[in-house]
Parts: sequence; C-alpha cells; structure tokens
Amino acid sequence: MENKLGLSRRQKKVLILCGTVIAVYIGMKYLLPLFVPFIFAYFLAWILRPVVSILHKKLKIPLVIGGVVGVVLFSLALFSIIFFLVRALINQAMLFIKNLPVYEEYLTGQIDGICKTCDKMFRLKGGSVRGIFDQGMDSMTGYVQSEVLPKLTEQTIKIAIGISGLLAILLIILIATVLFIKDMEEYKNGLRKSEFYPAVHKVTTKLSDTGIAYLKTQLIIMSVIATINTIGFFIIKNPYALLVGLFVGIFDAFPVLGSGLILVPYSIIMLLQKKFFAAAIIMTVFVLCQITREILEPRLLGNRIGIKPIYDMIAMYVGVQLFGVIGFFLGPLSLVIIRTILNEAMKDEKDS
Repeated sequence: MENKLGLSRRQKKVLILCGTVIAVYIGMKYLLPLFVPFIFAYFLAWILRPVVSILHKKLKIPLVIGGVVGVVLFSLALFSIIFFLVRALINQAMLFIKNLPVYEEYLTGQIDGICKTCDKMFRLKGGSVRGIFDQGMDSMTGYVQSEVLPKLTEQTIKIAIGISGLLAILLIILIATVLFIKDMEEYKNGLRKSEFYPAVHKVTTKLSDTGIAYLKTQLIIMSVIATINTIGFFIIKNPYALLVGLFVGIFDAFPVLGSGLILVPYSIIMLLQKKFFAAAIIMTVFVLCQITREILEPRLLGNRIGIKPIYDMIAMYVGVQLFGVIGFFLGPLSLVIIRTILNEAMKDEKDS
C-alpha cells in the first residue's frame, strides 16, 4: 500500500528510521549535555514535590522555603553517603597500592612456576617461556609509560580543572530544583495547553515506561549486586570488599558477560589455593547475583523493553564509541527511543 507521496510502507519505515537515528544522535551528542542540569533538577523536584506540598498544605510553609529546606536536607544526605563511600574507596585503593610489592612478589613466584612447567611440558630450554613472557611485559610496560600514563596525567589535570565547573553546575541544579518545585503545576498546565502536547505526550509516555524503566532497573540491580558482592568479600575478610563489590556490580550490567567473568575465575583460584571457605562464599555470591538479576529484571522491567541481549550489548558498544563512558547508558537508552518512535510512527500510519 502506498501513501500520497508514492512511498511504500517499507520505504517510509526506512525514512523514519534514518531520520530518528540522526535526530537521536544529534540530541544525545549536542542537545542533552546542555539540558542535563535541568533534567536532574526536574527529577529532583519531582521527588521532593510531594513532601513540600504536604508541608505547604499542613503547615502553610511557602513552596520556596519548603523547596529550599528539602533541597538542603537531600543534598546533605546525598553528600554524606558519597563522602563515606569515597573515603572507604580511597582507603581501600591506598591499601592496595601499599600492598602492591607483596602482590608483585607473589605473582612473580606463580609466573615462574607456570613458565617452568611449560618448559618441561614442551621440552624447551630452561627459561625459554619466561624470556618470551619478559619480552611481552617489557613491551607492555613501554606502551604504558609512553602512551597510557601521559593520557592519565592529562585526564587528571582536566578533572582537577573541571571540579570548579562541577560545583557551579551543582549550584545551578539546586537553584533550578527550587524553581521547579515552586511553579511545577504552572509548567504542567502550560505544557498541556500546547498544540504539540498530544503527539509529544504519546511518545514521552511510552519512553517513560521504557527508557526510564530500563535505567531504573539497571541501577537497582547494580546496587543490589554490588551490595551482595561487598558483603560476600567482607565475609571472607577481603580488604578491598567495597572496591571489588562496586566493580563487580557495574560489570554485571554487561549482557552475557556479567559477574561470572570475575567471580568464577576468582573462586577457582581460591580452590587451587585450598581456600575452600572463600571459594564457597564466592560461588554463593555468584549464584545470588544470577538469581537477583533473573528475579528483579522481569519484575521491574517486564516486557516494556523487548530488547534482546545481543542488541543491548551492541547498543552499549556503539554508545561508548559515540559518547564515551556515559554511552554505557546512553546507547541502550537511544535504542529504546529509536524503537519507540519507530513503532509509534508505524502504528499511526497503520491506523490512518
């Protein structure tokens, strides 16, 4: 069936897909960074608004004052949590750096044993495998010193310079939150009266049910899994329990790979070292991580996304390539937006 322009349904679908992909890319790459502070401010206002409204109705506290008090209390609670987490992470990172010589000596001994075993297995001259290994390590060390370290130093300087800018952005977010709380009903009423509201509302409603649900689900699952891992490593008295727990929680979000890529080899190493209790705890943690994702993901997400794991992984990879580290979230979210707009557009076309 063709429309007035003589385009078939498939041709129109391709045009809509190309236009949507271009629009989403431009929006994520260039427009989103400009509005991120105000998006955060709106969601913070949305969270605090019910409490502020109750205070306004019950105690007759002006919305502006209630908003300021709410923002201040929320900020104090958030910064306190961040402060203790960062302090714990820094302490564990410093402990790891302090113990590096011990780990290096242990690792060197293990490598020597493996190399000698390989020499005997393949009937090579003593030290042959170790020589090859040392050459590889020298090449890697040279690359790290010439390429990686200068870039890390450059990024550290940029981060230090950007701290002042970050503080300014945080101030903007807090002020914008108070303003959103004060006039949120007026903003909503004005938006509803707009002639574009019906079309925009249809898409944004679907996106809020998919994109936000996806992000919320991933953050909740990552937090729960990070907590499980932190407790598990704390039980086996690992000095880097929080550091490892957070890392595994983030890594678990990758489709297919997940926490097993870290926890299973770790438990095997514990078994080889005859640390059976630690191995059992780590495997229990791994099983709990799998159960947690299998239970929480369907309950929190349901069938609202409908993205297969391979497409999710592709979206993450493309997102990181296009947007940097934040593309880990923006990639799948962009895929959800493209899929939603395309489905809604084709649905309207079919209805008409």
